[in-house]
Amino acid sequence: MADLKIREVRYWFFAFAIIFGIVIYPYIINSKANVETKSDIEVEKKYYKEFLEKLTDNFTYQFQLFKKSHVEDGRYVYRDLNGTEIIFTINPEIQKDIKREFKRYKLKYGAFVAVQPSTGKVVAAVSSIAYPDLTMKNTFVTASTFKIVTAAAALEFGLNPKEMLITRGHDDSCSPEVWFKSNYIIPRNMFHSFAYSSNPYFGVLGRILGTYRLFEYAYKFGFNRNDYGFPWGIIRKPLDDYDLALIAAGLGETRTSPFHEALISATIENGGVMVLPSLIEEVKYRGKVIYSYHPRVLGRVIKEKTAKIIRKMMLDTVKFGTASDKKLFRRLNRYSYLTVGGKTGTLSQLNYPEGRCEWFTGFVEDGDKKLAVSSVAVNEAKYYITGYEVSALGILTMIHNNFLLARK
Repeated sequence: MADLKIREVRYWFFAFAIIFGIVIYPYIINSKANVETKSDIEVEKKYYKEFLEKLTDNFTYQFQLFKKSHVEDGRYVYRDLNGTEIIFTINPEIQKDIKREFKRYKLKYGAFVAVQPSTGKVVAAVSSIAYPDLTMKNTFVTASTFKIVTAAAALEFGLNPKEMLITRGHDDSCSPEVWFKSNYIIPRNMFHSFAYSSNPYFGVLGRILGTYRLFEYAYKFGFNRNDYGFPWGIIRKPLDDYDLALIAAGLGETRTSPFHEALISATIENGGVMVLPSLIEEVKYRGKVIYSYHPRVLGRVIKEKTAKIIRKMMLDTVKFGTASDKKLFRRLNRYSYLTVGGKTGTLSQLNYPEGRCEWFTGFVEDGDKKLAVSSVAVNEAKYYITGYEVSALGILTMIHNNFLLARK
């Protein structure tokens, strides 16, 4: 009887073992695998969420990855070992052709940037071959391009751009002593003074506005910001009234980058609204799109009415002002359907490397196509192209690439 019970126990033990092995054990193993798979998926999701946040919130990081990209099917593409694929906004043909033109003109120290005003997408970002990161360098003196900020502050304050102000000295005078004490008195208004970059007029505006109002708009246009990993401009408080006048005229130690200058013009062209620039078009992971670019509006910087007035003055600068006599800008006149405006800037001191720092920041329109552009060059005694004309060169290159479909 006892043996029979022992056999029965053994029978049920082996039966349970068989059932466990066939049914229960695989279920436990699969459950464990599922838990591990779910855990891996969660870790992966967290990683790519953090990666995308870093990528989209840090312009410097975007630029670093762009430098590692290669051209594939007409786009700049970067891939890592984890299966991530980043597609960039920059146009390879335009980039290549502008680099070729830089080499042809022997541009040693210069840069060009083009940005879509309403989206913030960067279309071109070219630096001299010997100095590949100049588009990100934010220690170039702004020179007279800062007059855009001064003009915006004065217009928002209520100044009538047609109103004549009593000023002293020639347009290109660089001395506040002359601006405020010279017997050479000339009434000037903003329209004339912007187009011809009159230092005395903007120096007077600086004193009228005062430090608080002028710097309020410098900050609105991005100076002294430190977010987004973007090469924002740098401005310091004036030492006295004369120093304030110099800053307002663009002759102070205010510094900026080609990217920031393009963003300032993009804000004007976009009706006073600033959109953050981006180099990222799309991000894929193992063939699946996990991010597509969408514009990120930073905010309204100035009223639309103010932006329209400044835009008109930028058009005048190219039509009959300081940019009108430059050879490559004259060449743009062949394209009657093309609209170009901007602001020049020149300063020979406060530079590294030493030389004449020449700026152009502006915009170009061809029907519905609009771009904000900026260019800078620091030239020595012998040079083949001015910093202003680098922008015209970039625009002409885009025309030849059919990116801008201007008709003759």
